[in-house]
Amino acid sequence: MVQQALIPNPERARLKRTFRKDLKAAVGLRVFTQKASLLSIPGRECRYCPQAQQLMEELAALSPKLNLEIVDFYADQAAAKEQGIAQIPAIVLGTESGSRVRFFGMPIGYGLGTIIEDIMTISRKNSPLSMDTRKRLRSLDQPVHIQVFVTPGSLNCAPMARLAHALAIESQHIAADVIEAEEFPALTRKYSIRSVPFTVINELIHVPGAVPEPEVVDRVVWAGVRKDEGSQQPSN
Repeated sequence: MVQQALIPNPERARLKRTFRKDLKAAVGLRVFTQKASLLSIPGRECRYCPQAQQLMEELAALSPKLNLEIVDFYADQAAAKEQGIAQIPAIVLGTESGSRVRFFGMPIGYGLGTIIEDIMTISRKNSPLSMDTRKRLRSLDQPVHIQVFVTPGSLNCAPMARLAHALAIESQHIAADVIEAEEFPALTRKYSIRSVPFTVINELIHVPGAVPEPEVVDRVVWAGVRKDEGSQQPSN
């Protein structure tokens, strides 16, 4: 049976033209998924793994500068642990520079737009961040882990997702996960998430809603700069 394409033909043609024109350096993409034979095993169900893999294969086929690798999560636990992959499907972007930019879940709707923007940023090495933000990130001397919970149809989620990934692309001290909230209910319960976007920084700082870049950077810098005892975190 012929597999139905997930990227419609008009969008496929548009992306192919965009990639041909604007991609500069090659970009590595890595998808953590599982074998089809394991999909129905209790405890290893991954409803969207086949679709996530197919979507990324279709995307990578649009440019020779997109290098896609498929990794079996259960067969290669060492690679998953090394790159901070604890659930699937998971997509790692810009694998040449590590695994700091990650998307968990099926990237449809605005999620796919986030991944495309990430690809362009990594390839062109042209940061969308303000000059002030880039200067402030140079002060980081501690690891910062950002998690942004999103849903595919939420317009407000896209700016927060793109900002988190841009911060991780900019600074080697930052790792950023964009997480499709409905696919990982255990995580949404853990952080008592009732609406999206919802951002968690180093497990300590919770930022509900869409907020401006400077406010997110305030919290990132607080979390990522060694501080004296008693220093107060920015208010949520």
